[in-house]
Amino acid sequence: MSALQTETIIEELKKALRESGFEPPAQIALSKIPFSGRWGWGAPVCFQLASAERKAGKNVQVNLRAQEIASQIRDRMQAGGRFAQIEASKGYVNIFFDTGEVANRLTAEVLERREDFGRGPSAGERVMVEFSQPNTHKSFHVGHLRNVCLGHSLSNILDCAGFEVVRANYLGDIGLHVIKCLWCYLRFHREEDRPPLKGRWLGEIYAQADKLLGRGNAYREEVAGFMAKCLQEEPAGSWVRQSLAERFYRRFETALQENRDDGELARDLLAMVGKLFARKPIEVNEIAHRPVGSWLWQLWMQWPEWLQDLQGQASRKDKKVQAESLQSLLGECRDIGADAELWGYAKEVRDLFARWERQDPELLSLWEETRRWSLDDFDRIYSQLGVPFDECFYESEVEQEGKGIVEEIIGKGLATDLRPSGAVIVEIDKLLGKKNPDFRTIVILRSDGTSLYSTKDLSLAKRKFEKYKVDRSVYVVDVGQSLYFRQIFKVLQLWGFEQAKKCFHLAYEIVRLPSGKMSSREGSVVFYDDFFQEALRRARSSVDEKRSAEQFSEIPDLDQKQRSEVAQAVALGAMKYGMLAVDNNKQISFDFDSALSFEGQTAPYIQYGHARCCRIFEKAGISDAPAADFSQVELQTAEVNLLEAIASFPEQVQRAAREYKPLYITVYLYQLAKAFNDFYRDCPVLKAEGAVRDARLSLVACTRQTLSNGLRLLGIPSPEVM
Repeated sequence: MSALQTETIIEELKKALRESGFEPPAQIALSKIPFSGRWGWGAPVCFQLASAERKAGKNVQVNLRAQEIASQIRDRMQAGGRFAQIEASKGYVNIFFDTGEVANRLTAEVLERREDFGRGPSAGERVMVEFSQPNTHKSFHVGHLRNVCLGHSLSNILDCAGFEVVRANYLGDIGLHVIKCLWCYLRFHREEDRPPLKGRWLGEIYAQADKLLGRGNAYREEVAGFMAKCLQEEPAGSWVRQSLAERFYRRFETALQENRDDGELARDLLAMVGKLFARKPIEVNEIAHRPVGSWLWQLWMQWPEWLQDLQGQASRKDKKVQAESLQSLLGECRDIGADAELWGYAKEVRDLFARWERQDPELLSLWEETRRWSLDDFDRIYSQLGVPFDECFYESEVEQEGKGIVEEIIGKGLATDLRPSGAVIVEIDKLLGKKNPDFRTIVILRSDGTSLYSTKDLSLAKRKFEKYKVDRSVYVVDVGQSLYFRQIFKVLQLWGFEQAKKCFHLAYEIVRLPSGKMSSREGSVVFYDDFFQEALRRARSSVDEKRSAEQFSEIPDLDQKQRSEVAQAVALGAMKYGMLAVDNNKQISFDFDSALSFEGQTAPYIQYGHARCCRIFEKAGISDAPAADFSQVELQTAEVNLLEAIASFPEQVQRAAREYKPLYITVYLYQLAKAFNDFYRDCPVLKAEGAVRDARLSLVACTRQTLSNGLRLLGIPSPEVM
């Protein structure tokens, strides 16, 4: 149903109600009448009025009273002459348009507005959609694709709905992941030849770094776990524990001399020694704690010697049980071994981070060079996907500004500063006077003064509201950040930004392939480039197979360049539609065979509908629809259904924009393509004659235009031949 038809019906209903002595309800619902071949809608408003009278104390039977009111409204509206037929049926007012007249108006609108068909009037608001947000020095993988598809399509939909849209990207170009990548590059790869896709290469280096550091962490945990076991009453008894505690204490005194300025180390070690002599359990994480880490290696080097010495003492003192336990522990200790390289990885990364904090010129130069590799790779992918951005923000640009904003928020009394013993926090529920936890507490700066995501997001939001004057902001970020964004929006609101009430987190779930969940951290990521090439290969095969089928034998063959272009359009369509045709709150299990099918709810099915429209005009020997008068033909059911599908496009755009749901457009386009296929099957176009042929060609032209407009909203190509 078009907005024009809806407004006309509601306008006339309200007029008839007032003339009959009724006050129209604030909202009047309309529903399509489920009878084939008739273009009409039903209004249950009379039930609302009858129910209101009953609640007001009148002695009425709702069903009978609704039918009485419906009859009055029917008589009033029939007198106006704006509709082909009006019925009062079981309390409903059923309103039918003159199908020919509506068809003429609709097709004229589509063919006049062309690419603007479906575009709404100005909403009077500027909205920024922030999406993609990849990290430099990591690979762009399939998990990023869903984010990009959602953000790009939503931007297009909001623009079509009448909003002024700013498409923004926020790239993570600083942080521990960058330092890890640079560490691995400097340690293992700096002398290697650089491949053409340097951005992807960096992602592989990051995956290697994380794997190596993970092995180092696991080794440290193993060492710490073994030491913790030795420092318990079991397995060797209190005598062994006491002996190790004394040796531990002597080594602790040396450590304090070597690290006299490290107060945090001293506190941690004192706490551990206190527990040892008090015979309290020592936890693994206490021993493996970072400040102890650099000193712990020296302690571990002495551990086998201590165990061997204690084992000898136990043997001399005829402590058989302790001697056997110590012999077993010594064997375990030697099995773990002393892997100095693995142990040193974490320290090397910390040292490199310290150089970053000092703004070491050589390291900054390397960062800038490698950052550009990633950015160039992202630009290549965005170009391939047809995704533009109006603004690009970088974490490195907002970090320092964010720290200043934290001080401003503290000054306003919104944040609690617990430094140096604690972080800077905002106790949101307390500020709101909530007794039950809802927003909880958010940390906006670490105790050591280093920034967090929240530090930078507050800074970025301020830029959006003040510099870019946005009225609302949409953040396309995975569902795991839902609580975080609720907190950020509420802090912004408490800070004084009214726009925060219109901020929206478009959350989305993960993408799975048959291989399982993808993770760059695990090094098992499915790279976007590999995914696209696989889609392209399968698309080419699928198109070739389809074209070789008997029913396509009359289609002229395509040269290699044309086949490649069609395959790319189908591959992009399959990938994007597959990311958008599942509700963003549900996980995607992407399957190439289903996504590339020419049957069912897929992009190739919709794209083929567009190509079929183009083929009809090619065979007709014309480029556009001839003048047509639908009032001169008797429309078939399939034609009416297709007209209804086309007419509903503008409302579907508004609905998708209102609810931030590109999914609605994917469903709509499938239904439109299906309605067109039914029309194509039941209503011959080129074999028809005269006014019927002209009308049907006009319908094909409108379908072609609407399919193209809808696919464009999803960022999907509309091939003219397939």
